[in-house]
Amino acid sequence: MSTKHLTKGDACPPLEAGVLRIYSMKFCPYAERTRLVLQAKNIPHELVNVNTWIKPEWFVDKNPSALVPVLEKDGQIVYESLITSDYLDELYPDQRPMYPKDTYQKAKDKMVIGLFGDKISGAFWKSAIGRGKDQEAKEKLITELGKLDAELKQRGTNFFGGEQPGMVDYMIWPFFARFTSHLVFGDNADLPDSLPVLQAYKARMMEDPTVKSSILPEKAYTEFITHYRTPTTKFDEIET
Repeated sequence: MSTKHLTKGDACPPLEAGVLRIYSMKFCPYAERTRLVLQAKNIPHELVNVNTWIKPEWFVDKNPSALVPVLEKDGQIVYESLITSDYLDELYPDQRPMYPKDTYQKAKDKMVIGLFGDKISGAFWKSAIGRGKDQEAKEKLITELGKLDAELKQRGTNFFGGEQPGMVDYMIWPFFARFTSHLVFGDNADLPDSLPVLQAYKARMMEDPTVKSSILPEKAYTEFITHYRTPTTKFDEIET
């Protein structure tokens, strides 16, 4: 399956029976969440990339919000990054479970994901829009990340998923991968020294085979975010 980003006027490729397809976008952190789960669980699938700036006309039929990621198989469609990721984990329970078996620990993991969605991702984008120069937004992000730092320290494990990454790790990683390129802490800045546990955690995540197979060059993230939603928006033109 071609990984070219399909745009207005492009036809939707036919989907064979029994094949799982993900509609994605190479640079989208939300779609990356689901791709990480597919990779970590070694789930066979095909990839169709969508130009999320000038979208193909049929894509709204896959998701009324016209957002990625979307999963499709045998006429069944599931969308939204957290929902698709949980769906895959439940659909393929014997292939590297993403959550712990303990019910309470699973609930705690979902609360951490909820914290990230409710507090941290919003602060991330606000600081990114200000290119790290909005001091209030940057301080808010650091404060919220401090809660993650404390949580991982309290767990005493290499990853939120234990000794290997789990659902929490793959849901938050795409944003960690973009701290520098999106200038959330300022020019060429990464996690500050006030978050030492997360600094070490990010280094470990970058060695995870699943992450290593999906991460893009820093300059690719930078080029994408610099041009996105402008007349010079780029997708396939960016070298990865």
